[in-house]
Amino acid sequence: MADDLLIRDASIFAADTPDPARARARAGCVAVRGDRIVAVGDEERCRRAVPHAEVIDAGGGSLLPGLIDCHAHLLNLGETHVDLDLRGMADMAEIVELVAVRARELPEGTWIVGRGWAGDWPAVDRLSAAVPGHPVLLNRFDGHGAIANRAALRLAGIGRDTPDPPDGRVLRDETGEPTGVLVEGAARPVREAVPPMDGPRRRELLRLGARDCLALGLTGLHDAIEDVAWLDAYPGLDGPRVFGMLNAPEEGDLAEFAAEHLFTGDASFGVRRLRLIFDGGLGARGALLSRPYADDPSGAGFQLMPVERVVEAGRAVRRLGFDLVVHAIGDLANRLVLDAFETVGDARGFMIEHASVLTERDRDRLARLGVIASVQPVHVTDDLAWTAHRLGKERARDAYAFRDLLDRGALLACGSDFPVASPNPFHGIHAAETRRRREGGAEVGEAFGADQRVTRAEAIYGYTRWAARAAGLDHELGSVEPGKLADLVLLDRDIMAVTASEVADATVRHTIVGGRVRHERSPRC
Repeated sequence: MADDLLIRDASIFAADTPDPARARARAGCVAVRGDRIVAVGDEERCRRAVPHAEVIDAGGGSLLPGLIDCHAHLLNLGETHVDLDLRGMADMAEIVELVAVRARELPEGTWIVGRGWAGDWPAVDRLSAAVPGHPVLLNRFDGHGAIANRAALRLAGIGRDTPDPPDGRVLRDETGEPTGVLVEGAARPVREAVPPMDGPRRRELLRLGARDCLALGLTGLHDAIEDVAWLDAYPGLDGPRVFGMLNAPEEGDLAEFAAEHLFTGDASFGVRRLRLIFDGGLGARGALLSRPYADDPSGAGFQLMPVERVVEAGRAVRRLGFDLVVHAIGDLANRLVLDAFETVGDARGFMIEHASVLTERDRDRLARLGVIASVQPVHVTDDLAWTAHRLGKERARDAYAFRDLLDRGALLACGSDFPVASPNPFHGIHAAETRRRREGGAEVGEAFGADQRVTRAEAIYGYTRWAARAAGLDHELGSVEPGKLADLVLLDRDIMAVTASEVADATVRHTIVGGRVRHERSPRC
């Protein structure tokens, strides 16, 4: 049982009204008994509610509802602690040198796995010459492709005569030999050749990722669970609450699969959504567009499954009282997924993950159907380098149209897709409000789609009240109100009173999950 807590001298942004335009921060106190909030407001009244409570002095800093990331990859975040972390790196010579250093530390034949590199696909295979004795797999930052050396390609059975899969491409040199660049689904055989981790290892990586999340104020995650073998590792993690989204198999009866593996669980862990991936990523030119890419007219992306599979999944989960989430980035992908949702008939509460490029007609349709847009504000600024190039000026106006979606009545649930992007929710709030990139603590460049900015309050709602509704738990989470679960985040500043740049730099002092302090930066009173 959690100890009673009293948090005093806080600037409380409670998110307790349905309309963020009416939400205000107000000075006050919060009382917690066990795992529930029992009083909010006047300090004297809160002290009476919990007379023997441990006291936390907020010092005027913001107290927010626990923050929820609506698109997370917790295991992959844990892997950044042990695999080569290439996030933000684009210089292939520098990356190859890092791999070579790691190879010198490991016995020959040991796999070397990394993730996070950015930039365009390299034209020359440098990995194989620098690291011939270790199989190497370097996943692109967004997961939509990878680079592998010859040792890894051999183990995966990829050679000159290997055909391209329908959902990807093996890049080749002028002689027809694979260069090691594997676009979208072409990377699958190499990933499958990497020795699988056992249960204890998986659980340890989840714990490492959970610790990172708690330090950032994340008390809940809509987590993408790629395999049913992972499910046993989640209960008792003692981290953020996990609202699981289980990847559906490519083949087989989805009604049977959903009935066997989806479950309501409780507020700490449940798997209530089936997850499908309909197209690829925009940066890798795998997102499915209605017209060819502006900077590569030879392709328009990849459709990774038939529309009928989405309909089958939607009907299967609806019969069981569960929900569906579908990854869709390109405008054609979003159109086809919405077509499938309309065929299902009742799509309210279904979720489109990313919803990156939506025509005006489909933005209106998404809102009318009651579909939730699960968006990642940090992608707006992280993808500045290629969004306009990939789409061209006309289609770029339909990218990341957050303001228009909200104005049409859509529910915007915010996340990061970490570790594709930073898991820091305050970076996401800053990006949603400013649409500008930050470098070295300063904002640089023009705002991308400045007319699509949302207010700070709306961005916070995207990580709190609306994210809780997306989990089907807004009666328990998402706002600071008596009776709700005591998931709270205390900051080092009043987030509603500082500049946008200062929002991005906010530091979490305390993260409280179910009345228990799970992360503490400074001593309590």
